[in-house]
Parts: sequence; structure tokens; C-alpha cells
Amino acid sequence: MSNTLYLILLAKSMRIFTFSLISILIPVYLIGLGYSPFYVTLGIFFIVLGNVTFNLLLALYENSIGRRNFLIISSLFMMISGIILLLSRSFILILIALFMGNISVTGTETGPFQSVEVGIIPKLAKNPGRVLGVYNLLGYSFSSLGSFSIPLLSHFITSDTIIMAKLVFILYIIMSMLLILVYRKIMNIEVGHNGMSKNLPGLLLHQDVRNLSVLFALDAFGGSLITQSLLTLWFYLRFHASASSLGIVFGISSIITAISLIIAPLIAERIGNLHTMVFTHITSNIFLILIPFMNSLYWAVVFLFLRQSFSQMDVPTRQAFISQIFNDEERVKVFAVTNIFRNISSLPGPVLVGFIFSLRLLYLPLVMSGAIKLSYDVTIYKLYKNKAR
Repeated sequence: MSNTLYLILLAKSMRIFTFSLISILIPVYLIGLGYSPFYVTLGIFFIVLGNVTFNLLLALYENSIGRRNFLIISSLFMMISGIILLLSRSFILILIALFMGNISVTGTETGPFQSVEVGIIPKLAKNPGRVLGVYNLLGYSFSSLGSFSIPLLSHFITSDTIIMAKLVFILYIIMSMLLILVYRKIMNIEVGHNGMSKNLPGLLLHQDVRNLSVLFALDAFGGSLITQSLLTLWFYLRFHASASSLGIVFGISSIITAISLIIAPLIAERIGNLHTMVFTHITSNIFLILIPFMNSLYWAVVFLFLRQSFSQMDVPTRQAFISQIFNDEERVKVFAVTNIFRNISSLPGPVLVGFIFSLRLLYLPLVMSGAIKLSYDVTIYKLYKNKAR
């Protein structure tokens, strides 16, 4: 692999490790500050809103700002976000920090970092499917390490959630500074100049961009009801699970997901990217719907693990599927555009879940999510089965 690919994989690993810590601690940190579950979900809403905004800026100004500069600027905003979170308990300032932090609430990301990185990997790699599998594997592996770090912090340093969060915010600042240094070294990722690159309005006229944007938005809306932060809140409300125990649960969950990401490209090489996307996703959503009907924390976690065995196998295969359809000059914008629609459709999710939780209908978000995602699976297969390979 090229040096740039190694740097991209390094950046992904560092970033997701920190995001994993943040996504688990933010809900319990805000509750520890005295804010209600509704305010927690509002905070998650602002994380998603920030991802929408930065992806839109990427789609509009990729050519003029440059891909590398955009990654550096996004890392700088991460650093500012961490400083605000460290120094302020004001909810308004916390919302601003969450908005500008480009934080991921899952191991997969839908922010500008992934839009750029996934868009350029097919250009740099000889076997894009496998490299995308490694890229996502590292994401979930380091997400797992981040989750496991929480009980370690609790045991060896402090069990005080507020102090633990402050330590993580310091790490978040340091990691953003390291990202700036890493991105300064990457090369050969800028937009080509062969005249094939479309501007944003032109790209939106592409039939496949419109179809995929709507379909991914549907899937993302379902996913927005069950982000790691919201699942943390769900387990806390349903079974009174502690941050330490949830760190272990989501750590194991990320390991299971990472293993599945090794397998996904190998399956895709035999049955095609689309078939792998759809059939594994359907299986995962059936397990998801069953989770809230478990009467104990043990069985709910078992079905969560079963769900995670399949739920993200569609990620590298979906990225590879998009790479089949679009050329090198279009991919970053396509990923940015589809991620914009994914993020916009995710905006109501946290607030809707907060409202549902206030009604004590704890089973409903997981059932809704599974049903919505199943409809996405069926629709994308019907539309693109002729392009499956």
C-alpha cells in the first residue's frame, strides 16, 4: 500500500478510538451534569447537524479548499470542540462544541473525514474492496479499544463520571492535534483535472445519486434511532446498566463487528457486493427487532451481539458498490452528498427517541429501526439487482 493509505488508516484508528470514548461518555456526562434524557438526545442531534453541515461544505468547496486542507480544518474544529467541552458546563456551549466536533456516534462515521477518505481509497488501492474492509475493521477495532478503556479508567483512575469525561476531553484535544500532523503528510489525494468532475448541482441530476441518497437516508433514519449513544441511554433506562458495564458491552460488540468486517469482502468476492449488503443486513435487523423483547440485560446483550455479527457487513460492501458506479473524480462528492442525506434524515432520530423515552415506550425505537431498515434492504435490492456483481 502507498504511504498515503497507511496514513489514512492511522488517522481512522486514532479518530475512532477517541470518538468511541466520547459517544459513550457524553450521555452519562450530561446526565451527571443534571440534564434530562431529552437534553442528552438534543446533544446527539447537534452532533448529527454538525456532520450534515461539514459534509455540505465539503460537497460545495472540495475543489477550492482541497481535500487535504479540508481534513486539516476539520481536525482543527475538533480541537476547538474539545477545549470547549473541557472548560465549559454551559449547555449552549456544549451544543456548539458537539456541533463543530465532527464526532461519530458509531464506528462507521458519516462525517467529512470518512467522506474524503472512503472517496479516495479506491483511487489509491489495487483491491479497494479489501482495503475498505481493513479501513472499517480498524474503525471498529479501535472503537472496541475505546469502549474497553472506560472500565479501565473507572477502575484505575476514577469512577467519577465528570472527571472521567474531562480526562477524555483532554485526550480528544491531543488526538485532534495529532490528526492535523498526520493529514499534513498525506499526498496525491486532490481532485483530478481531466474535466470529468461534476459540481454539486450537476451531481444531483445523476439518477444513481438521487436513488442512493434517498435509500441511504431511509437506512440512516432507522440507524439514528439506535446509535451507540442512544443504545447507551436505552440500556441505562431499561436495565440501569452502568457506564463501566456498557463500556465492556460495546467493546465486545465492536470486536464482533470487526471480525465480521474481515469476512464481508471475502463473501462479496463470491456473491457480489449488493447481495452481501442486503442479505446480511436483513439478518441483523431481525435480531435488532427482538432485542427489546428480552426480559434481562443478559439476553438483550446476547441479541445485541447477534445483531452486530451482521449489521455492519454492508458498510465496506456498500462503499465498494458505490465505487463500481462512480469515477475517481466524483466519489468524494458522491460520498459527501449521500452522507448529507444520511445525516439530514438522522436529525429527527435523537429527538424522536427522547420523546418516545419520555412516554416510557422503550421497546419502540428498536422495533421501528429494524422495520425501517428492512424496507431499505428490500428496496435497494429491487432497484439494483441487475447491477449486482
